[in-house]
Amino acid sequence: MSSSGTSRLLDVEAAARRGAWRGGEGRPLNERCVKWGARWPLATSCLVCLPLMAGCGSDPGESGAGEPDDGGPRYAVASRIEDNDFTNSTMFVWVVDDLSGGSVSLGEATELPGRGSIWGVPRTEVFYVVSAEELTVSKYGVAGGKPELEARLGLGAAGISFLLGERMVFDGPDRGFLFDLVSGQALELDLAAMEITRSIDVSDARIDSADYTFIGEPGFREHGGRLVAPLYGTSAAYDRVASESKVLFVDPTDGSIEVKSAPCGGLYYTVKSPSGDIHFASDPYVASIFMVDPERAPAPCMARMAAGQDELDTSVVALNDVTGGPTGGLVPGSDGAAYLRVLDSGLYSPSADATHLEAFSAQGWQTWRIELDDPGSAEPLDRPPLAGGIKVFEVDDQAYVNESTAGFGSTTLVRTTGEGAPARALTMPGATWGVLRVR
Repeated sequence: MSSSGTSRLLDVEAAARRGAWRGGEGRPLNERCVKWGARWPLATSCLVCLPLMAGCGSDPGESGAGEPDDGGPRYAVASRIEDNDFTNSTMFVWVVDDLSGGSVSLGEATELPGRGSIWGVPRTEVFYVVSAEELTVSKYGVAGGKPELEARLGLGAAGISFLLGERMVFDGPDRGFLFDLVSGQALELDLAAMEITRSIDVSDARIDSADYTFIGEPGFREHGGRLVAPLYGTSAAYDRVASESKVLFVDPTDGSIEVKSAPCGGLYYTVKSPSGDIHFASDPYVASIFMVDPERAPAPCMARMAAGQDELDTSVVALNDVTGGPTGGLVPGSDGAAYLRVLDSGLYSPSADATHLEAFSAQGWQTWRIELDDPGSAEPLDRPPLAGGIKVFEVDDQAYVNESTAGFGSTTLVRTTGEGAPARALTMPGATWGVLRVR
C-alpha cells in the first residue's frame, strides 16, 4: 500500500526520503538509488500547513486535466521522473479536478526542471516549489488551470547552500516557515512579499550522532495548539540509523521551537488517532538495516504521545515482536486503525551477503493492519506484496500512499482512509512527490 520499487532511488530532498528521495550533488550514486524508490525520503517532501494541513497516454477527460473551469475543486499533483542512471530529475505538475481515479499523461503536465518539493495552504489557488538545484522558493498561481510563475525568492543569501529534506509549514496564506536542518535554521517567510523576515535557530533539532537529520513523514501534525514531528538521523551513506530520535515542536503563531527526546530511535512515520493521540513508528528502512546488522540501526519500535501531553510514553511497542518479522512504516487508516509494512521471509530471505538496500527494495513487504489502541491486534491483509518505501499524502481529510511500478515508470495513488478503502485513485507517470488541494 505504498510506493514500491526495486531500488532506493535518488531522493533528493536534497539528494533523493524522498532525498534520492533527495538530491544529488556530491552524493554517491548508490545512495541516490536508495532513497528514491525505497524510502521515499529519507527526507521526503509532502504537504503540510496550518491548521495542518503528499501509465502515460491517458485521455485527459479521465482526470479532468485541462477541462473548462466549472468552479469545482482543483488539486496540484507533482511527480518526479529520473533519467536512466538517476543522476538527473525532472518535476512535472498537473492541475486536476479529481483524485479518485483516472490517469494523466506528460502531455498534460507543466515541466519544472530539476528536483523540487511542493507546498501550500489548501484552497488558496497558489502553491510553492522549493528547488534544490536553484536554491529558491517559487510561488505559482493556478487561476487559469495551469501553473503560472508569480514570484521567486532566493535562499543563498540566508546561508543555504545545500537542501536536503526541507519542509514548509504555514500560519495562514501569507506567512510560512521553511525548515532546513542542514543549515540548522527555519526561515520565516512573508509569502505576500516573497521575502525572508528572519532566521530561527533550530540546530538543537539535529541529532549529534548523525550526519543528516530528517523530519518525519508525512510532516508536522497539530497537537495541543502546536505542530509536532519526529526527527530521524542517518549516516552520510544512509547505511546507519542513529539510535536516538527526537521530537520537534513548532508554534507557527510566534515561530517558537522546542525539541524533546524520544524513547527509541528510528522514528519516522506518524498517525493521529481519533482520540487525539499521535503514534510514531520506525521506517521499513530501519527494519532492513536492523535485519542485516543490528549494530547499525535501532530495533523497530512504535511510541505514543497521548492527547494533552507533550512527552512520548516511556514504554514502546517492539514492532518486530508484534508481527514476527522486520516491520516499519505507519500509514493512516480509518476508525483508529493504521497499516504497517512487514517483510515476509517466504517472499524474501536474505543471503549471507545481502544488503539493507536489497531487503528494503525487495518486493516482499506485506501490508498488515493494526489497531492503534491495541498493538497486539496486528494481522496481515490480503494485499499484493510491495517494496519497503512509503510516501504518505493527506488531502481533504483523506490519506493516500504511492504504489509505483518497478523503476518508477508510473505511480498510482491508493486511498487508505474513508469508505471502500484501500481504493485505487489517480495514476501518473513517475513517482508522486506532492498532492495539494489548491481550490
